[in-house]
Amino acid sequence: MELTGHREFRVASYHLGQRGAVRPSAIMGFLEEAAGEHASSWKLSVFDLRPRGLTWVLARYHLKLLKAPRHGDLLEVTTWPSGRSSMFATRDFEVVAASDGSPVALASTSWAILEVASKRPVSVADVVPEQFVLPRRVLGQGFCTLPRVESASRQVELPVMRRDLDLNDHVNHVVYVQWGLEAVDPALVPGLRPVELEVSYRAEALWGDRVLSCVESAAALEGAAATFAHRIANAATGSELARLRTSWGR
Repeated sequence: MELTGHREFRVASYHLGQRGAVRPSAIMGFLEEAAGEHASSWKLSVFDLRPRGLTWVLARYHLKLLKAPRHGDLLEVTTWPSGRSSMFATRDFEVVAASDGSPVALASTSWAILEVASKRPVSVADVVPEQFVLPRRVLGQGFCTLPRVESASRQVELPVMRRDLDLNDHVNHVVYVQWGLEAVDPALVPGLRPVELEVSYRAEALWGDRVLSCVESAAALEGAAATFAHRIANAATGSELARLRTSWGR
């Protein structure tokens, strides 16, 4: 069994957003599918773990979008398990254009394993073989502490709908990014697109919940035209569900 997984994806019309550029959520969907397929080859996918009463959940996500693919482009995704600690396993990704090998995206993710019934974490070492690691990271060794939203400049309230749920019966990780982007006023980013996304997942959202997506401007990161800090919270309780930082460029 290989430590790297490879999968090709064709950019279809339903992956496109404004100005014909592929949505970040589409890229994240490609990565999710490639990761699941590779984990399955080691009998470690969500489908393999659920009969054992276990499942994977995301803790951190860092995505850099280096190029905006267009309709019809063929993308090659390479993924591998890049590290592990007692409670977390990291997985990294590289995306290139199949036509010329030019880089399209880089991503690093951190995952935990939970008992489905109790939602308690279990030791990664008890589930994942020690040899299932290729220690190569594409975006540095760790994840940055994301800024707290102190004074939201804009917020939107959104319902959790059935279409937002995944196999774990809670909101899929991609939806948190969609919620975060929804709060950004288009007038603040004319002609710009997200070029970097960072997410810290803190609690789950369930069907029937309502969430508040709050945003404020933050100090722009190097190479970005605009950067925002985001907070996703349960609208009824105020509890924080996720923090995000998005950077925008041309």
